[in-house]
Amino acid sequence: MGAWGFGPFENDDARDAVDELVEGTLSLDVMNDAAGAAYLEAAEGAVALALAEVALAALGLIDPPAELDEVDIRLLATQLDDAAYELILRVAERVVRPDGSELYEVWTDAGDDDWVQWHTSAVASVEALRAAVAD
Repeated sequence: MGAWGFGPFENDDARDAVDELVEGTLSLDVMNDAAGAAYLEAAEGAVALALAEVALAALGLIDPPAELDEVDIRLLATQLDDAAYELILRVAERVVRPDGSELYEVWTDAGDDDWVQWHTSAVASVEALRAAVAD
């Protein structure tokens, strides 16, 4: 079993996305595909939550977490536009809802304490990004 945890960068899929950011190979195509899918797989959900944190850092709303030390946030901020932020938000919003998100289901099955910790953290990121996109 791979790495898995409450935080947005504590799982393998999110770490892979950060590696792709560092290498300059991350494509938002995975988010486009996820946005159009009827069911959001856990891997896509994990990446969406990690990218929500990346977006908040790129927008200057949070200090970049240590997991992004190798990412040039200033350069990334110039590469992301409003459409990218809205796409990330649209997918991340689906992750924290019970309808059609495998990641939500996984954390619900993990038990109340674990679910609350994960959901509280994830919703805070989504709400912060929603407020930023709305401005």
